[in-house]
Formats: sequence, structure tokens, C-alpha cells
Amino acid sequence: MQIVMTGGAGFIASHLADRLLDKSEKIYLIDNLVRTNNLRNIKHLIDNPKIQFIEDDISTFNFKSLKNITHMFHLASPRINRCAQNNIEGHQSISDGGFNVVDYCAKNNIKLFFASTASVYQKPKVFPIKEDVACYPHTIYGAGKFYTENLIRSYDDMYGFDYTINRFFSVYGVRMDNDGAYTEVIFNWLNSIKNGNNELTVFGNPDEKVLDLVYVDDVIDAILLTTFNSNKEVFNVSTETGISLTDLIKCISKVTEKYVKVNIVPENRTDIENKRVGSVSRLKKIGWNMNVDIEAGIRKTWEWINE
Repeated sequence: MQIVMTGGAGFIASHLADRLLDKSEKIYLIDNLVRTNNLRNIKHLIDNPKIQFIEDDISTFNFKSLKNITHMFHLASPRINRCAQNNIEGHQSISDGGFNVVDYCAKNNIKLFFASTASVYQKPKVFPIKEDVACYPHTIYGAGKFYTENLIRSYDDMYGFDYTINRFFSVYGVRMDNDGAYTEVIFNWLNSIKNGNNELTVFGNPDEKVLDLVYVDDVIDAILLTTFNSNKEVFNVSTETGISLTDLIKCISKVTEKYVKVNIVPENRTDIENKRVGSVSRLKKIGWNMNVDIEAGIRKTWEWINE
């Protein structure tokens, strides 16, 4: 395989590159570094002859400059909160970038994996959320992702090409971002405890806030399984159960062996949901299972932050 990964310096891409390194002839990691600002996630890969890092913006990148590509993993995206603050940039990165990737893959017979998001769902009333529920995204981030999903289907109708779509819920773990609408609480809380501050701030009622937290290793399993064992399908990647912030705090307290004081303040955000839990029945049908439970995942993340 000769592989392109957009968002190649990112959290998820770095783990995916680790897993595909031995199976690939070449992996091109493309990233404009807006999200990470550096190469910290892939510093262990840079000197490998199979790896080539390219600093560029996927919305304008000329993919034709790369020869004999067999697979594209489109993971690039700004954070949901950055899109809310920088509307034009968010649109260009997700929508224009999506067009550039899809157009190239469809016209060059390249298998495309697209990392979509649970943000395509708006205020669902039935849980766990199934993939065939109507999507009405209410953020630029979610709208751009759903646009790219539909663009993929349109190009398939016009040209016919192979693709797989995963809708990630809240991905966390080693190398995770320290800023994001949902998972930021894990990094910030663990980092706060590491630095001796055991008072955690919660916005809103912690019993009502439910996160569907999926450890990154399980996400990589889903990416590989769906890419190489399915075609033209959409899969949620989630836990199907979720965890309340109250229970998450208890778990963090247990893992860190620290007494945690909770400071509850009024909610000040309107761009995130109190509860968003996805069904993984479709994913399980092709053999996926969650292997890292929340306690094990928090423990791995805590050890990484301490390192």
C-alpha cells in the first residue's frame, strides 16, 4: 500500500500510522499544523524512510504530485470550537478540503476512508443513536463533515469508487488534543491533578452530561476493520453506553488516587450536547469490539500525562 493521511500530524493519524507502518510501502502525512502547532505526535516516525511529512493545506494541496497512491485516510479537520470562532477557516478546511480529497480519490480509483463525526446528529431523542437517523448538524464543523459525506455519495453515483465513513464520537487517549468540545475535560482535569490542583470545574449538572468516550486504540481498530472489510458504508464508532461526568470524576479519582473536589458553575456553551451516545450494532456485525474500558483508558492517559 501507498497511503496518504490528511491531518497526518494529529492525534488519531499518529496512531494509525503506527499500525500501518509495517504493512505499507509509503505513508505521506499531510498537515498544515494548525491543530497541533508542531510534530510532537509523529516525532518518533519522522526519520523512518517509509514516512514523508508534508506541511501543506489539504484544501489547496495538489494530490497529483503523489504517485501510485492506493489508500487515502482523510482525518484532517480543525476542532469544533475553532470552527465556531473562525467560520471561514472552518468552512474552507472541512468543506473545500473535503472536495479536494474526494475529487482526487474518485477520479483516481483510490479507496477513501473519511473520518466524520457524531456532530452530524442534532439533539437526537432516541438513544443509542443509529446511523440511519436523520442528520441536521447545527455547527459549521458538523455541517462541513456532513457535506463531505454527501459529496462522497454524489461522486460515487457519478464515477463509482470505494469508500468507508466512520462517525467518531469522543475519542481520547495517549497523544490526545488538550483542547476540544468534549474530550478537553479529560486532559484538563488529569493535567490539573498532576499539577497539584484537585478542584475540578464542571459546567452544568454533571449527572446530566453524558460523554461517549472511546479510547484511541479501539478507534484505530474500527478504522482498519471498516476500511478493509466493508465498502460504501457508514459506521458509528462509540461505546453505546456513555458515561456521566459524575461517574467520570469518580473514575479519575480512583485512577489518580486523589480526592477530587467538584466546583459546579453555570453552563456557558450552546454548541455541544448534554448527551450523545451512539449505537455500534453495525460495527459489531463486522467483528469490532471495545477492548479498552473507561478505567483502563483513563489509566493509560494518566500515565502518558505524567510522562
